[in-house]
Amino acid sequence: MDNTPIRVLLADDHPLVRAGIRATLCNESDIIFVGEAADGVEARRLTEEREPDVLLLDLSMPGPSAIETVTYLRERCPGVKVLILTAFDDDAYVRGLVNAGVAGYILKDEVPEAVVHALHTVVEGGTWFSRHLMKKLTQPPSGNAEAADDEEEPQLTGREVQILQLLVEGLTDREIGQALGISERTVRYCLRNVYDKLRVSNRVEAAYRASTLELGQRPTAED
Repeated sequence: MDNTPIRVLLADDHPLVRAGIRATLCNESDIIFVGEAADGVEARRLTEEREPDVLLLDLSMPGPSAIETVTYLRERCPGVKVLILTAFDDDAYVRGLVNAGVAGYILKDEVPEAVVHALHTVVEGGTWFSRHLMKKLTQPPSGNAEAADDEEEPQLTGREVQILQLLVEGLTDREIGQALGISERTVRYCLRNVYDKLRVSNRVEAAYRASTLELGQRPTAED
């Protein structure tokens, strides 16, 4: 990763939340705070004008919905990563936003400490989700055991199973690499293969599919 500062725009309709996050970000030498918005319309306008690397977007604000804003920005500003800020951990919200293209989802009880870690992770090409939320999402839905039994089990290598298990626990790519003694780049390469084999497109879907197939709970395999 280079030393280019991360440009961040914050969108939240609560002044105290904005003040707390702003204070945290302004203390980071490699983060530039480029502005703040109090509603969805202003968030769109400022994102287009100031071209941040990351938009921190509150889930519930006046104006267009978060999903509408994410979809809009994917077309107008495809290079901008969007991190959702919210007090809600409803998996229906999360899956809709993941499908819309968000890079992560931060619960507000983790703000502001977790936000700095999340910003670095998504700028480096990863995704970031609250561990509490990831664990909730990976619980198999009741009544789907029979459907899961009918699915063909993907053929993962031992290393891929190890990485998937750590992903289900909510570890980031960097933490997975540290746990296994491999580079973060290797983790990302392996995850691309895992996504292909599981027929998913992102971290949350991979963790959820692993839970339905009981891959995340298997004993660690050897290569």
